[in-house]
Amino acid sequence: MTITHCPLCIGLAVLSAVRFIAHCVMAVQLERSTAGDSTHPAMLLGTVFEI
Repeated sequence: MTITHCPLCIGLAVLSAVRFIAHCVMAVQLERSTAGDSTHPAMLLGTVFEI
């Protein structure tokens, strides 16, 4: 049995792919918006914590 055995599964697979692409686009946009503020690699990932 493959993923194309019913329309529901095809729809869910397409929806999952679209959501994955949307998350990737948002992550890239977030990195680009914070890249202008600082070029520190940890800052790009949002993991800098003040001590």
